[in-house]
Amino acid sequence: MKLRLSPRVALVVIATMFILPLVLAWLMYTGTIDYQPGSTRNLGRLVQPPHPLSWDGVYLDGATDSNPAEVFAEHWLVLHAVPNPCTDACLRVIAGLRQVHLASGRQQSRIHLALLHDLPASDAARSLQEIYLNFRLLENPDGALWGTLQSIAEQGQQGAPARGSTYLIDPLGNIMMLYTVGYDPNDLKSDLKRLLTWSKLDEQS
Repeated sequence: MKLRLSPRVALVVIATMFILPLVLAWLMYTGTIDYQPGSTRNLGRLVQPPHPLSWDGVYLDGATDSNPAEVFAEHWLVLHAVPNPCTDACLRVIAGLRQVHLASGRQQSRIHLALLHDLPASDAARSLQEIYLNFRLLENPDGALWGTLQSIAEQGQQGAPARGSTYLIDPLGNIMMLYTVGYDPNDLKSDLKRLLTWSKLDEQS
């Protein structure tokens, strides 16, 4: 005996099959449903819960009247905390970030790159930007952002340094992923590729 559905019931069933996964995904993203899979495909460390980023006291390219929140709004942001001094190992990581951006191809416009630093000499800071002109330099004299990044770095490992780590910020301004000192930039590239493929957070305006 075959089960026959009326056209109206069949339409409801089909609509539910399409809408339910979207609703579940949104509820998990917002934290309404607390689901923690045993393993994930991301290579960076998820920040749980995502931490809203405050730009108070942060200057862009040395300008005290700059507003990083406006510049980076509705874009994915790769934020690297630069060690002081920036040694050869530091420069290799920054060069790796350049390659990550170049490898994103036609998706480059969706990604901003920023280097948070407190290097004493302006020449030293400019030398970082010369590695790749798409880098934006950030300074935080009051240390609030440095403190935030340090606390996030220590969530999974007490005493882990913020300096030398890279943070991924979503288009809503949340720090959502961390790549700790010594990570492989290819891990960041893989995670970004997946996020840019599936996420439309930066295309909602």
